[in-house]
Amino acid sequence: MDIWTERLERRHLPLLERWIERNSGQMTTNDLPLEAGELSQWFEKCLSDPERVDCLVSVYETPVGIVGLRKCAGQESAAELYLLLGETNYNPLRTATYATLRMLDRAFLECGFNRVIVQACKEHEEYLNALERMGFLMRAKKDA
Repeated sequence: MDIWTERLERRHLPLLERWIERNSGQMTTNDLPLEAGELSQWFEKCLSDPERVDCLVSVYETPVGIVGLRKCAGQESAAELYLLLGETNYNPLRTATYATLRMLDRAFLECGFNRVIVQACKEHEEYLNALERMGFLMRAKKDA
């Protein structure tokens, strides 16, 4: 499966708007706004934030989602990885797994992070199992 990532650019905004409008996105983050009106502000903030790496995920040159890293507040060399798949025509688990592996390479080799955190809902059980196979430690979050 030919999966690659490229830095997010302004020309990708209509894709994000479409994915959120359809509400077809399967997200692992609460960082991404669910309202289309707020998306433009979020997008501009992402592009100008030096402590983030946001990328478009493509399968066979077809955009299918976004994946990114953002520095964790208060943790010097840790990043949170997020993922949104807006198109599920291709195997979503395989796509998510390969996109995550590409971003882990970026996190450790290019950005110098030594720890990556992923927050995911328990409904994404297959993805959580894939994360565990990649070496992530699973920690359940208690309800507030």
